[in-house]
Amino acid sequence: MKPTQYSEKVKEHFKNPKNVGEIENPDGEGTVGNPLCGDMMKMTIKVSKDGRLEDIKFKTYGCGSAIATSSMITEMAKGLTLEEALKITRKDVAEKLEGLPPIKMHCSNLAADALHAAIKDYLSRKERGEVGVQARVEGAFDYDVIVVGGGPAGLTAAIQTAARGLSVAVFEGKSWGGVLSTIYPNKKILNFPGLPDNTLGRDFVTNLLKQARDLGVEMKNEFVNEVSPEKVVKTSIGTYRARAVIIATGTLPLACGIPGEADFTKGDKGVYYYVSYPEKFMGKRVLVYGNGEQALESALALENIADKITFAYKEKDLVGFDKNVKAVKRSDRIKLLSKTELVKIEGTDTVEKVVLHDLDEDEDFELVVDMVVLAVGMTPNTDIYRKLGVEVDERGFIKVDRDQRTNIEGVYAVGDVTTDLQLLVVAVSQGATAAHRVSEYVQKQKGF
Repeated sequence: MKPTQYSEKVKEHFKNPKNVGEIENPDGEGTVGNPLCGDMMKMTIKVSKDGRLEDIKFKTYGCGSAIATSSMITEMAKGLTLEEALKITRKDVAEKLEGLPPIKMHCSNLAADALHAAIKDYLSRKERGEVGVQARVEGAFDYDVIVVGGGPAGLTAAIQTAARGLSVAVFEGKSWGGVLSTIYPNKKILNFPGLPDNTLGRDFVTNLLKQARDLGVEMKNEFVNEVSPEKVVKTSIGTYRARAVIIATGTLPLACGIPGEADFTKGDKGVYYYVSYPEKFMGKRVLVYGNGEQALESALALENIADKITFAYKEKDLVGFDKNVKAVKRSDRIKLLSKTELVKIEGTDTVEKVVLHDLDEDEDFELVVDMVVLAVGMTPNTDIYRKLGVEVDERGFIKVDRDQRTNIEGVYAVGDVTTDLQLLVVAVSQGATAAHRVSEYVQKQKGF
């Protein structure tokens, strides 16, 4: 099959998908997604008294392959026993569709995973006595604990809580691993005592995810839109209720708000807030704008990759760890422009030049560049929690006590969303602390 060619069977299930929708009060539900490709699938199931799949429905956000595989598996699995349905593989679905383009086999052929997740959810609910009539009665809980945010702090909290025997789900709408995946995937972790030498950010995340899954933590690629004081969590796909919620949404890059910035931030048009993959900047003329560790590390990450690096900052002196400041100053590939402000980014389809302002001379000048890295800092990701009523400090960080409790009963917060001390060891320790206290809280709620 050609890399982009669809079979007639795939086209048929894409144009006329079967069993689209969502079962009200399902016996089980499963959501999977691939954040890199953007495909997300939700399966809901009804199970008959004799243990067969009585009904299956799906909602899928994705390409033609994602929709076709979802449609096909509902037809394949309906009427099967749970054991038979769990044996359906991605390969089985692709074969029933008379093949899928190779590029779609990994990113879009996730329907079997979603069905398996729904069945496992049913089995978990059955074990807790929460299926059938009991599944959605008032007072029933989907999970003991919901963690919002899949970075190191949130995953640690989930791991430690699940290890204590509680049911846990982690919701992450973007990339698993937080800043370790978005900003530092290929950077060695140097600030975590006891880690093996040369441990990269992505390696640490991989280990956390494996440990969480091994403990039965449900990993849900869903954006959380709202959390209520009653611990009801609403996402882009569904609504869930927990006995306790742990907020671990970290920080977001600060925008400069300058003319032209928003025009080039999406679709690889030339404006970025961090350097995740330096190879993207190979041979380019790059402006790094900002000061502090984020800016210093961005410039150093590009030192031997970009064709030309200009590092502009408003202050007189560079700010950051002495080692990084000295490294930037020593580099003969990084041009420093102190007391310089970025005022505009220009281009047609992609970035072509910037307008800078010399604060000493009080005049503007232009610089031809291909890419701009706006490394001006991070801000706590707390918008939806302000609506919840969670208290924040004057800088926007969520206020917590020494047990990571917020001012809302049963709602805790951990990691970078609570402090500007953005160290991995701090995030992990806060996650562990919250897990311990949340476990005590939930056990009391259960009457133990």
